[in-house]
Amino acid sequence: MTLSRALGNAYSGLSNSAYRADITASNIANASTPGYVRRSAISAEGVVAGYGNGVRTIGVERHQDVGVSRLRRDADGSTARADVLANAYALIDRELGVPGESNSLFTGYTALESSLRELAATPESPALQNSVLVASTELTFQFNNLSSFAGTMRSNADQQIGASVQTVNDALYRLQDINGDIAGRAEGSAEVGTLEDERQRLLDTIGEIIPIKDLPRGSGQVDVITETGVTLLAGNVRELEFQPSSVVTADSVYRSDGTGLSGLFVGDQNLTPAENGNFGLSSGKLSGYFSIRDTVGTEFQAEIDALAGDLISRFSDDGLDPTKAAGGPGIFTDAGGPFDPANTAGLAGRLQLNAAIDPSQGGSATRFRDGLGAVTTGLTGESEILTNLVDAMTAANGAPSGSKLTGTHSSSDLVAQVSSMFGENRIRHESLAVAADTRASVLSDAEIQASGVDTDYELQNMLIIEQAYAANARVIQTVSDMLDRLLQL
Repeated sequence: MTLSRALGNAYSGLSNSAYRADITASNIANASTPGYVRRSAISAEGVVAGYGNGVRTIGVERHQDVGVSRLRRDADGSTARADVLANAYALIDRELGVPGESNSLFTGYTALESSLRELAATPESPALQNSVLVASTELTFQFNNLSSFAGTMRSNADQQIGASVQTVNDALYRLQDINGDIAGRAEGSAEVGTLEDERQRLLDTIGEIIPIKDLPRGSGQVDVITETGVTLLAGNVRELEFQPSSVVTADSVYRSDGTGLSGLFVGDQNLTPAENGNFGLSSGKLSGYFSIRDTVGTEFQAEIDALAGDLISRFSDDGLDPTKAAGGPGIFTDAGGPFDPANTAGLAGRLQLNAAIDPSQGGSATRFRDGLGAVTTGLTGESEILTNLVDAMTAANGAPSGSKLTGTHSSSDLVAQVSSMFGENRIRHESLAVAADTRASVLSDAEIQASGVDTDYELQNMLIIEQAYAANARVIQTVSDMLDRLLQL
């Protein structure tokens, strides 16, 4: 081997070692960077005129197991949906309260029943009359607040759908740009690796919101479709379309004809979850938000409206109070009027005390004892109407229309059953969320094992690279010494 060839070989070895050291140092520095995939330099023998001529670097390899990454992304989407629903049911359970807690709806019912019993035993007591008034007022406030919570929960879900759609569309346009950037660069270059890392993070962002598949195509680019085959990116972006609502009322519902709350579309293809079509979403945050807006929130609203209707109906029976106008409302009213079975949507938010017993509306608490239609103060010891009211609360009536409950229930048993139903839903969805998170964690660990950085290995590799660098530097030094010696001859 000639001195010049030895020098050329050593120089190429130095360059290759320096490049490998840069790659290894980048791996170590980005070991904790989300979405970073371990790299290694690809080296090959240099050949000139059929003879070996050192070593050359031909590219950078990203050690990504694409199959595992896709499975992990799908699991993240399932976890996101499960978490959204579990959080929603946890909030509902908190608002309803656990029977026995001071702020629970069940406690509001028992407080009213207890105060009515005490007043029936001592009907002449102004303090006990006021206790019934306070309990009745508190119960109406609880229903009003629960209805407001249901509307806010659904409205927030609608707004979150809009924000998530914008996030997906922004990510799709950035993916389109990355496709163009990758196509304009040499395959296997460090720049392409960096772009592919960013692309992976964008795909993960989209995949958490809406389940997708990425399809490789020429020049290192990818297309993106939903799990049901709707194209989102194929050269150009096809945007998700959704129109957030400024107001979501108790009777607001999604309608596929566009007359209600907005659905989710890509062109003419309907991606709205639970839609009777081929493209509806079943996973991801968007699916969870749609479930809250169109199912969970509406079911909660329907249950508390049914409870409010039952409360109004129990105290509206003409046989309870002979002074009450026939067909008129009792202690509780629908915005001042009687219960209308054909107009129950949002009833909990309209629940009010009868003006006849509400001092703030010109009424008097004595009418709990004397009757809603009493024009004069009755006998102080009269308790017949109060006893009737207690019996009305404890009567085993059929489950109200609009509720998922069946059978017969007293008023307190009815609210306990509703609270229990949503409590069971919370526990079930929390269990589903834990299971989904466990699966996602297992796949994340598998992805890290396949694609992540092992800093111990990289440090060991750095030592080997340093040894190779030193060996090539030694060859150059030896050649230099030999040339100096030759020049001295």
